[in-house]
Amino acid sequence: MQTGLPTVFVLFLICILGGPEAAPPRQCENGWISFYGKCYYFSRTPENFRSALHNCYNLGCRLLEIESKGEELWIDLQNRLLGYNYGVWLGFSDIIKEGQFLALSDRKRPRYVNWTQGAPNNGHGGTEHCAMYWIARKGWNDERCSIRLNYVCTK
Repeated sequence: MQTGLPTVFVLFLICILGGPEAAPPRQCENGWISFYGKCYYFSRTPENFRSALHNCYNLGCRLLEIESKGEELWIDLQNRLLGYNYGVWLGFSDIIKEGQFLALSDRKRPRYVNWTQGAPNNGHGGTEHCAMYWIARKGWNDERCSIRLNYVCTK
């Protein structure tokens, strides 16, 4: 006997019904998805952090900066539906001061965070300076900026 609803179904309901922070739908360009009053572009190919930033900038937007649990749940669902394997880049880095992750859009600390247990830890010999959403652990991790991940642009 099942005691709860499957995670995907719950996420589906959140996406369809919205929540207390749901905003009116926004008209987005072709190839973009509207959610919570923002437009999202999901990459087709993985890139390193610098290329992901550059690609979003060229599209007139910024790299994803998750601002709430509801947005994070929706991003997780989209990642799974798109078949992303590892995760997506987030627009946060601690390159200016080790351990202090700041949003690249405004150099402020994020209002919402969801680091996985033990993260950020600056692993791989002290070379992890870029934030990513880790699908398998449903949370954030610091990672080497040189690895290739999918990315999400927002506006």
